[in-house]
Amino acid sequence: MNLAYFRKSTFSKEDTIKNITNHAERMGFKVLSESELNDNTHIVQICSKSWLETIVKEDKQLIGLLPCSVLVTQLNSDIFVGAGNPAVLGGVSQNEQILKLSVEAEEKIRELINSAAGVGELKPTSIKLYSTTTCPYCKMEQKWLEDNKIEYELIYVDRDQEKAQYLVNKTGQMGVPVTELEYEDMDSEFVVGFNKYALEKLIK
Repeated sequence: MNLAYFRKSTFSKEDTIKNITNHAERMGFKVLSESELNDNTHIVQICSKSWLETIVKEDKQLIGLLPCSVLVTQLNSDIFVGAGNPAVLGGVSQNEQILKLSVEAEEKIRELINSAAGVGELKPTSIKLYSTTTCPYCKMEQKWLEDNKIEYELIYVDRDQEKAQYLVNKTGQMGVPVTELEYEDMDSEFVVGFNKYALEKLIK
């Protein structure tokens, strides 16, 4: 899971910022402020009243994980727009209301970022399944991928030390299965374990 969701914008920096505020208000967010940190970086502060109320009621310790800042930055000639990934909330809490919020918020934040950037839903350009020769859950995921006619590259980390080290560097662990989804205009995303819900959401 990536900690943030970024897309390359098809608009200028100024138009991307305008798009954020326009789409945020249309989607029910309250736009709190705008700040220009330097010539290349701009932050728009937004908030969802219902999300904030849920966090405060259920577990206020998670307030820092609620994505309220949308960043627009220019790197060379490219404009990127992004925000924190609300799915992180679901990764650190088993509270039913927090889990429900994380799913809803992830969909909304992705919709906002995509709309501001003028791009469609993000689809992976390639998929890699990291496995071992004896992993039963890896075989279950292989079957699921094949049953759904999803093309993937199978990598056995117990036969390839270089790939095994790459996996540790990227995810901080050696457990498998791990699915790497590669994208054209953003960093790879990693799904740890055989998580059908996460895979369906990211691939289909």
